[in-house]
Amino acid sequence: MWDLKCLAAALCFLTSNVLFVVHGALLMRGSASQESASDAALHDAAYDASKENSAVHPTSFNFDYWKELDPAYIESRWAEREEQRPILMSAALIGACAWFWMMVPITQSAWVLSKGGKRAVGVHASLAGLAVCGGIIELMARLMTVGMTNASQWLAKDFNLDDWDSQGDGTGWRVLEMIHIVTRGLLLWIDAFEALALFGIVVLIFYSVATEPKFRMKRQASRSAVENTEHEDGADAASDPPPSSSPPQAAFAAVSTKVTAKPTFTKCFAWYGLFVGLLALLDFTADVLRFVNWSLFGRIAMATNILLGVIFLPIWLLCLARQLPLSTERFEREERRVAVLLSAGEDELMSLKGNAREIS
Repeated sequence: MWDLKCLAAALCFLTSNVLFVVHGALLMRGSASQESASDAALHDAAYDASKENSAVHPTSFNFDYWKELDPAYIESRWAEREEQRPILMSAALIGACAWFWMMVPITQSAWVLSKGGKRAVGVHASLAGLAVCGGIIELMARLMTVGMTNASQWLAKDFNLDDWDSQGDGTGWRVLEMIHIVTRGLLLWIDAFEALALFGIVVLIFYSVATEPKFRMKRQASRSAVENTEHEDGADAASDPPPSSSPPQAAFAAVSTKVTAKPTFTKCFAWYGLFVGLLALLDFTADVLRFVNWSLFGRIAMATNILLGVIFLPIWLLCLARQLPLSTERFEREERRVAVLLSAGEDELMSLKGNAREIS
């Protein structure tokens, strides 16, 4: 038995991150240190607003041209982005669906681990809150990505960004690129929060599994205790005074047996989740340190994001999809058993009280 929500989340995470990797590789193709002849000619030539000598065409990524806000280079990059826009939009929408599908099984896991809200309520409420907040924020971020991408591409395609003054120095392209950098910075921090939320989720699951009770008390019916009490006192029943209106205290004693409690999730799954959380924490740290050294920590963040989003997180969701239905079934079966025992105990209590009234 597999949980379909976890399977959908794993598939969406895998597809979304693969598309993001493909999109980034297409935009970053080439090397910043190896400048092609066409790029050099494009940079050295003066910007031509009439586009007679500076035709728009895709070029390899060059960090120096980008920092200088060279209008001819920026215009060529927007042409490249227009070609890759369907990939980016598909990745963003599928990524939003991934977090939406993951919210439900994580919340369900929190409910099962808390035994229906009876154990470590604060820990499991935090677990459910991280899942819901992370999912909603990521959904909003991906929708913002789609909206800003469409609006920016519309500006680059149909609006006049070449000659805002008499010289036609391409100021509009510089402004558009600065707006793009600022909005991408906003989404960068949202992606960093996504990694931090994932770290919190797996750590709380690990803590909950590690602190689960190893044994549980199994209660049995108490009528046998009543029968034993009546048998022992049967010989002296004639000489004893009339019984009181309430049954003896031993009649309400329940027999409890200590049995081994099966954990909600396996320890192997909990430890693997902790490894995924440490990888997510490394991803968050690299995202934050990008502003210290963009080249170094950008590569680290990209590598950890690929490993986490394409390999380890989908595997963790597949493991959760295999174990969550079984854990939920055990929890519901135990809840039904407890409800039956409570109902039987109440019926037995009413029966004993009725017998006591008849005797009196």
